This record gives sequence, C-alpha cells and structure tokens, in this order.
Amino acid sequence: MAQQYQPGQRWISDSEAELGLGTVLAQDGRLLTVLYPATGETRQYALRNAPLTRVRFSPGDVITHFENWKMTVREVDDVDGLLVYHGLNAQNEVVTLPETQLSNFIQF
Repeated sequence: MAQQYQPGQRWISDSEAELGLGTVLAQDGRLLTVLYPATGETRQYALRNAPLTRVRFSPGDVITHFENWKMTVREVDDVDGLLVYHGLNAQNEVVTLPETQLSNFIQF
C-alpha cells in the first residue's frame, strides 16, 4: 500500500536523522517536499521510495510543543490525515497538541 502524505504531517528521514522532525509541505505528482525547520533545509523525495518514517507517538509518551512545554500523551486522534495528541501537561492540565505544533528538534 502506498503512503498517504498530507501537508502538515510530521516525518523523519531514515537516512538523515540529524535533520530533526520534518514537515510535509507538498505532494506534486511523483515528488514529495519536506521542510526540516530545525536545520532550515528542504528535501524533495520520489514518492515511490521516500526514505521517511511517519512520526506517531503513543499513549504514555512524553512529547514537546514547539514552545518547549511538554505533555504526556493519553490519546491520539487522526483528523483528516493529521494527528492530534491529547493528554496532560506538567501541571496535570488537559491539553491538546496537533502534530503541526510538535517541536522541530525531536530526533530518534
């Protein structure tokens, strides 16, 4: 099954993990454009063999917002192809974090 890419989705490069978390900008024909904000670099990949892995956190994972606050994931929703994380912040307040707002500096 072919990967489905949506602008705003977060992916990591399997071959260049040092780029941090990438954001899908566009899919144009057979090309996929991904921006890596942590380094300011943009890459284009052939859709058929893009060396990318979708970033999807699970309940119990601690994730970081781009403004540097953290939350513990309790639930993950898929809204039109984009992930939305629900959970608790450090003050035990209920918070929501769309994948578009994840920290760009996450590395795996």
